Amino acid sequence: MDRRRPPAPSAFSGPARRQGALGNQTRGPRMTETAGDEAPKKLVVAGREITVTHPGRIYFPDAGLTKFDVLSYVAQAGEAMARYTRNRALALRRYPRGIDQKGFFQKRVGGYFPDWLRTAILPTGKGPLEYALGGDAAAFVWMAGLGTIEFHAMLSRADKPHLPDQIIFDLDPPVDYTDDVRLAALGLKAICDDLRLTCFVKTTGSRGFHVILPIRREHDFDATRAFAKLLAARLMDVQPGKLTLDMKKAQRQGRILVDVWRNGYGQTAVAPYSLRARPGAPVAVPRRWADLESPDIHPRAVTLQNFAANGAHWTGIWPETLGPACSIGAAWKALGG
Repeated sequence: MDRRRPPAPSAFSGPARRQGALGNQTRGPRMTETAGDEAPKKLVVAGREITVTHPGRIYFPDAGLTKFDVLSYVAQAGEAMARYTRNRALALRRYPRGIDQKGFFQKRVGGYFPDWLRTAILPTGKGPLEYALGGDAAAFVWMAGLGTIEFHAMLSRADKPHLPDQIIFDLDPPVDYTDDVRLAALGLKAICDDLRLTCFVKTTGSRGFHVILPIRREHDFDATRAFAKLLAARLMDVQPGKLTLDMKKAQRQGRILVDVWRNGYGQTAVAPYSLRARPGAPVAVPRRWADLESPDIHPRAVTLQNFAANGAHWTGIWPETLGPACSIGAAWKALGG
């Protein structure tokens, strides 16, 4: 059930800001500033004025990036983030004191969330839970003001939460990125092409790639996970000895995990254009398949700073709607399911 919160304050916390990496940007949201280094700042996003108190808190110490830098980035990328998370329940990974301090995941909406921020109450194993929904650029900026560095989204939409419209393959190396991860992603693309399935790829801003398969809402998560395992098994046959489905690192023996297990109800994946809580402020960003033809690609190559310099390029890579959404029945039979 989609609902809105009762009125609540929208204050943010954080110490005073110095001039940051995005302090001189000329594109994106309109910014007003009050006098004094400690003074709050305001961002106007999608017609809403968001107050950012203590905007100088350092969120990424290695890069010297502040809270206001982060919120300015989210404002710049917010429309694209909203486009690919519309009506999807969100999990927030918050670092209100910066990424060098302990962070935490938040799924449950608090009473302090503003009334205009869309939410949905979804069933869980522990009872109903109210989630924030994607789809609103201003809401992303407001939630970033809570110290949210990473936004993670479900693979189903809130109106039919048990029927996913995406299958995801998370290609995760055991230690850090190697070129075999790129080759595994291209291998998945080749199999999907043979099965006449359209898939997309994004760098995760961490160690690997996500390959996303848009599907029709015809099957529950048990079925889509079973299909993902069949497709992953085909990839393992094509690239023997390099890949595994085993989540236990001790059993992986240096192989890349083809993680299909997040294809489950309530599971999430990092949202397109989300920052990652890693040194350098990398971004999870959509890529063209042609980009993966070069061995120079790296999942942490796009950062807050180089995104800000060329945001129009990065936000225009995927079509506005991922698709066409595929029916997986014929492919399932072709894989022996």
